[in-house]
Amino acid sequence: MDEHIVEGYYFEDIREANKAKKEYFNICKLKGTISFDDLQGLKNLYLKLSSKKYFTTPIGYAFLQEMREYLVENMGDDNLPLISVERSNVVKVPEVINEKHPEISSEKYKKLRSEYSKIKRGKKILQIAVVSLVIVIAGMFYIMATNKNIGYFNTEEKIVNKYAAWEERLENREYELDLREDELDLREQEIINRELNN
Repeated sequence: MDEHIVEGYYFEDIREANKAKKEYFNICKLKGTISFDDLQGLKNLYLKLSSKKYFTTPIGYAFLQEMREYLVENMGDDNLPLISVERSNVVKVPEVINEKHPEISSEKYKKLRSEYSKIKRGKKILQIAVVSLVIVIAGMFYIMATNKNIGYFNTEEKIVNKYAAWEERLENREYELDLREDELDLREQEIINRELNN
């Protein structure tokens, strides 16, 4: 059974539902101890319960209304104070949801309402996940657009530049080696000429 439903009332807030369960338990205990023959005692109890606001859920209000109607009917005292009602998040679950569709009973409605609550929570979680993913993807595109050293976009150019630099260094070394070789050839020629002259 759905924890949000107490005696035919659906509570949006689980704390209110738990409060209603406690009130229902206390009402059951009270009904077992009060005497409906003692009208003055019943009236005093009604006045005390309504003025001290012991009941704050529709379960308690319904019990107070029941007591008030009984007292008005049996005592003829229509001057009893009205029940002060606080605002709450509650929906009365009817026995038949729609006269056109009497097959939808309150039990079926409770099940549907419970499933709806689960779907609603799942929808919120999915919305948060989707927003998070959109933010992550937007961040990735931003990084990709602003950082020149990322990914494979400039890889070919980097490789070509690297090989061009190597080629340039090799050509410089080759040129230096050619110069040294020419210098060595000149020295060798000088040494041979000196030896021939001597």
